[in-house]
Amino acid sequence: MAPNGPANGLSDASSSFLLHHPSTPTDPSPSHDYQQHHTHMDSSHGPVAQDQILTHAELPVIDLKLLSHADEAEIQKLLMAVKEWGFFQVANHDVPCKLFSEIEEQASHVFALPFEAKTRAEPAAGSFHGYLTKSLGEDGKMLQLSEALRLPLNPQHRSDMIMKFWPEGNEAFSFVVEEYIAAVEPVLLQLLRSLALGLGLDPLQFTHNLSNDANFSALRMNIYTASSQPSPTLGLVAHSDASLLTILHQSCVDGLQIRKDDKWIAITPQVGFFVVNVGDMLQVMSNDIFPSVVHRVIKNNNKCRSSVAYLKVPHPQFIVRPMPQLVSHQQPSQYSPFTAEEYYTSMSTHRLIDGKSNLDRFRISRT
Repeated sequence: MAPNGPANGLSDASSSFLLHHPSTPTDPSPSHDYQQHHTHMDSSHGPVAQDQILTHAELPVIDLKLLSHADEAEIQKLLMAVKEWGFFQVANHDVPCKLFSEIEEQASHVFALPFEAKTRAEPAAGSFHGYLTKSLGEDGKMLQLSEALRLPLNPQHRSDMIMKFWPEGNEAFSFVVEEYIAAVEPVLLQLLRSLALGLGLDPLQFTHNLSNDANFSALRMNIYTASSQPSPTLGLVAHSDASLLTILHQSCVDGLQIRKDDKWIAITPQVGFFVVNVGDMLQVMSNDIFPSVVHRVIKNNNKCRSSVAYLKVPHPQFIVRPMPQLVSHQQPSQYSPFTAEEYYTSMSTHRLIDGKSNLDRFRISRT
């Protein structure tokens, strides 16, 4: 239970944000743009092309409790899900629905702040942490597409960030965020251990170099207000994540879509389930066995959508490369080695790029 703070008006994980409409920027500048701070961006903004094929699907569901007992059948099920989809859902993870409600409520307090207050926490030069917003200019007006807050996983850095919103501090917000991070971290570690075991690797192969201090490791809160446009509108452009894995909690408002077999597939939210996806660094370390899949968010015409993503990456000087055990004559190394920091620098330098082309910059050409 969080310390005393604003009343909790959410009853379970199926509830969406209880929000006032976020304050809309009157003079957005490039520093407020997702293209500057998010992983790989495409050049599409605003209305979505109508000629793109869209289907609906339910992602495979993985039982974390079975994985924790090294259940071989569940590990193989996980491997198949990751290889085929790059995305999957996680059930039996022991994170209580009450905590989902609390993290949603606390995030809502941030996004309900006046815009001027939120911009005090814009990312510093070279940082991926802070308040982000994406707006679209149309007919002389600014349409706010989405807002996000990337909180550092390092406790002191996170406390400094929170003070930018609330100079006197916010005990309830800080407590719930810390509790949520502590609850989700074991989920991430168990999944990475199980993936390593499934590949015949040491179970700590993907976990021993993770860092809370890395610039891209973060708890990211997102809000997509209901769209007033007659046609589908992008809330977050097509991209892949830079992380090893991303652990996503989403309210029960649809909008997440993934790219598979040249189709956009809409993912229906399931109460109490995490949605997990492979990031670019795990694709590299698995030598393309695990795909990092391009995904996007489409704004809902009637409801506000919210989500909370937990992203963890190696420390900046860790050298990312395909695991030697996964390289062979039949499957040679697909990537040149690079440090995690080099990857983030490349992301910042090449902002207007499509889908996964930042990852492709490190791919070995064999033409």
